[in-house]
Amino acid sequence: MMDSIKKYKKRIIVSLVTVVVIAAAAVGGYVGAGYYYANKNVNYSEEEAKEIALADTAGEIISIHKEFELEDRITQSEYEYEIEIKTEQNRLAEMTISARTGIIEMDDDSGDFR
Repeated sequence: MMDSIKKYKKRIIVSLVTVVVIAAAAVGGYVGAGYYYANKNVNYSEEEAKEIALADTAGEIISIHKEFELEDRITQSEYEYEIEIKTEQNRLAEMTISARTGIIEMDDDSGDFR
């Protein structure tokens, strides 16, 4: 048994490396296509997302981050803006706004601003 493994060691290694390279290329292609569709689907800029957020929740924007969301349906991949607002009641409101649709998703864990 060990002799046959030693005899075919190079073929086994080449086969395993080939499988790993093909898998990496497939995953890279899937993620790359996701980025392509996300960039194609940006309908709202960061400034527009800020306006949407402040129209919904009065206060001061503390932070905004643009995040990539890879979806199962790759054509639905999109960017989202994660926004934190210090409200007039001194609370922290966290929300996510779709760069594709402009729809707000509120985070229920919002609390007192510290």
